[in-house]
Amino acid sequence: MLAVRVGSLHLNSPLLTASGTFGHDPAALAFMDPADLGALVLKTVTPEPRHGNAPPRMAEFTGGVLNSIGLENKGLAYWRETVAPQLERAPVPVVANAGGHSAEDFRRMTEAFDAMRGVAAIELNLSCPNVSGGMQFSTDVAALDEVVRACRESTRKPLWVKLSPNVTRIALLAEAAERAGADALTVSNTLIGMLVDWRRRRPVLGGGTGGMSGPAVKPLALRLTWECAQAVQIPIVASGGANCAEDVLEFTVAGATAVQIGTALFRRPDAISVIAAELRRLLAEEGATLAELRASLAAPNSVSCAVSDVRNPR
Repeated sequence: MLAVRVGSLHLNSPLLTASGTFGHDPAALAFMDPADLGALVLKTVTPEPRHGNAPPRMAEFTGGVLNSIGLENKGLAYWRETVAPQLERAPVPVVANAGGHSAEDFRRMTEAFDAMRGVAAIELNLSCPNVSGGMQFSTDVAALDEVVRACRESTRKPLWVKLSPNVTRIALLAEAAERAGADALTVSNTLIGMLVDWRRRRPVLGGGTGGMSGPAVKPLALRLTWECAQAVQIPIVASGGANCAEDVLEFTVAGATAVQIGTALFRRPDAISVIAAELRRLLAEEGATLAELRASLAAPNSVSCAVSDVRNPR
């Protein structure tokens, strides 16, 4: 009932973990039934180790979480030697997430992931708001084209491009990623936000600003998903605020093929299995399939206001 295809990748469920939620290994599977999970999307890996940003790195607010982790990881060499062998035994497809500061960094990571048998697909983190220069590839069409083409030439595995919400016209970036060879788009990364401690007159996070996620971002993520689905033919993997099965179906109707669950897992690590059970129930009650619901959103009513319609209230 829940099976979907994201390009050439067959998934038993449209529910995926969001990158960063469960770290770098399959330990997350201990919290859920693997049959409920479409794919395990792992935390970003960079060519060299990164210590991450100064603490505090996470803070809650009404409606979600702000994080400024800074892509902390032990680097490619450690990942290849220690993590990759575990992935070959994972009962679900694994999507590795690549980060870097240059097109060459991303190409190198893609080439390395391509050689790992336990990696089913590669997600390019072109849009991290918590590192210096982390978003240049998701805010500039030419830069995005360069890095996606370099990575496309380095792998035959499915290539997903994770876009940023911190742009004015995401459709332009989505179209550029599709032209450059992306097999799917992840829409989208976190919003740049800030929390302050007014008594101390300081930002709450050590890095000042951070990536905002959680239920508060869902309306924006839905709009971005819909805009990208209108602009491209490749699948959309939605990410942003999904907390229950109703949310997942809203993203599906807006055009998503799969939905990543992230912040909800911090509160309830078994959320994906809970959502999967609810999703099966709702689909059965509706007598509908995910394929029938996908991209079925009615066109918004157009509202126009011509200059001649404006009246002077005097």
